[in-house]
Amino acid sequence: MKVTLISPYLDVIALGIRGISSFLKANGHECELIFLPDHKSLLKDDPHFEERYPDGLMEDVVQACSESDVVGVSLMSNYFDRAAQITKSIKAELKAPVVWGGIHPTVIPDDCLNHCDIVCVGEGEYPMLNLVRAMEKKEDIRGIKGFFFKENGKVIRNELEPLLLDLDSLPFQDFDYVDHYTIGKDGKSLVRMDYEIQKDLFVNGLRLGKGLCFYQTMTTRGCPHACSYCCNYAFRKLFPGQKILRRRSDENVMQELELVKEKMPYIELIAFSDDSMTAVTEQVMKEFCEEYKRRIDLPFFVLVSPPTVTEKKCEYMVDAGMHVVEMGIQSGSDSTNKMYRRSISNEQVVRAAEILNIHRDRIYPPVYDVILDNPFEVRSDVLKTIRLLLELPQPYIIQFFSLTFYPGTELWDRARKEGIVEDAIENVYRKYYHEFKKSFLNFLVLAIHNRLPKPLIRILSNSTVAAILDSKPLKPFWKLAYRLLTGLKRLMGK
Repeated sequence: MKVTLISPYLDVIALGIRGISSFLKANGHECELIFLPDHKSLLKDDPHFEERYPDGLMEDVVQACSESDVVGVSLMSNYFDRAAQITKSIKAELKAPVVWGGIHPTVIPDDCLNHCDIVCVGEGEYPMLNLVRAMEKKEDIRGIKGFFFKENGKVIRNELEPLLLDLDSLPFQDFDYVDHYTIGKDGKSLVRMDYEIQKDLFVNGLRLGKGLCFYQTMTTRGCPHACSYCCNYAFRKLFPGQKILRRRSDENVMQELELVKEKMPYIELIAFSDDSMTAVTEQVMKEFCEEYKRRIDLPFFVLVSPPTVTEKKCEYMVDAGMHVVEMGIQSGSDSTNKMYRRSISNEQVVRAAEILNIHRDRIYPPVYDVILDNPFEVRSDVLKTIRLLLELPQPYIIQFFSLTFYPGTELWDRARKEGIVEDAIENVYRKYYHEFKKSFLNFLVLAIHNRLPKPLIRILSNSTVAAILDSKPLKPFWKLAYRLLTGLKRLMGK
């Protein structure tokens, strides 16, 4: 049986389909991967996820899938348009069933079944393997765990496949480029990947910190948190009573990275995309870092959560090569954090930032995530976030997220109920989550990011001053202020 898995994402990381491909191959099945990255789309003045693929490229994709017995498409909500276009092109020419998988189909399967034949809910390794085996034996596929179907207008919801506990039993990601395809240099055709093409996609498309080419992996699955704006909230509801956060052994991770160093010598940094790398004991972190330094010894990137950052853990990571660290702050308002289901205090945020600042001469400035454009916040909530940011030791970088109400999240339910999201496709799926409103309050956060004088920002964030500057008559002015700040930043070469 031949399977083709397609990634519409903006880069070629695609951990999901690479893992499923390796799993299918390890079980004796043929699997090809198609990557359709688009780095240029986010460089436009008005980034948008509605961008479609050229007709010629879709013709090539259909041709590449022409001998496949089943086609899979992985997607998050922002890639809905692209997944729908790919699926429509395939279904118009081929008889192979199209499976949608990933977090978007997992949390909103019924809607997805209006476009594809099968939806995979949850982790995809065993459902896809069982599907291929059933098709090979010409057995009925409608009862396979983890799959939803639509028959005579009625959705068939099968029992879900339990979450995988033994992550070490899974093969490493599939980087055997000989059976991979990607977009050619012209952006209009599909080409078969080779070593040089794969290298180019990494070297010229995937960089972190001081411009280091990176390889992304995870040492865990699942997240210790269940934030109301995040898909992990929905994921936990789907698998009640099951162990959500699962961890690979250190030996398994090191074997993967040793293979990466051998087969991809151009990789300069390892990006651990675990939701919180520090959600382990100090002893576990010590053992991991010692082994990593001894066997891998490359700079690395981690995501951390404020309550789990300690001096010891940070010392171990920096000594082992931590180059870039990203930490979720989201808000400095207690009421907003309560809304987000984040039991993280400002004191914990400040303490974690102070610990990271101890190592400022050895690491890239920490990246702190902040959520803007929350319609449920009042001005005082945002001002509390601004004042918290002013407390944090410099240098640091702020990564801005415009609050997006993703399907399946708790805030999605509230936004739909209160009429904030009337058109999910336009307001959610096509929204660029880093593109925030040009308001006075957001200008203050941007000003902190660009290191404008703190005394000036403190004056501007005074409640009385902010009430005047955030008033309706002055709103047009702040669009001009953004352009001036952007121009100044370019002038200074930042």
